[in-house]
Amino acid sequence: MTSKTAPARDSAKLESMWNEIRLHLEDRRRALAAEIRSYPTPIPRCDAQFNHLYEHQARLARDLDRIGAPPGKSPKRGDTIELIRQFVASEPYTDDAAEREFRARLRTELSVLAKYR
Repeated sequence: MTSKTAPARDSAKLESMWNEIRLHLEDRRRALAAEIRSYPTPIPRCDAQFNHLYEHQARLARDLDRIGAPPGKSPKRGDTIELIRQFVASEPYTDDAAEREFRARLRTELSVLAKYR
């Protein structure tokens, strides 16, 4: 790698990872919204399962707000790395093996990028 192509390649990889996380969160938000919409009614206030779904929805909204950049702007390299690290370290949204694999892959890719800084 030349000194000029390495930073550009790293930036492209970080942007790709950041975009994957954003798309993952949006997919989870859509799936969760569908699950909440199809929840049997009437819903009592003390329904723990529904409240758990509602809390996950709020967490997804916060995470999407945090990872989203204002239109036309991309976060700085250090900010992108930190956002990816925070996502990887956070509690998974599901017990799904695919989500665990996704997070593990991001963790590995991030550590490779960190080696070549």
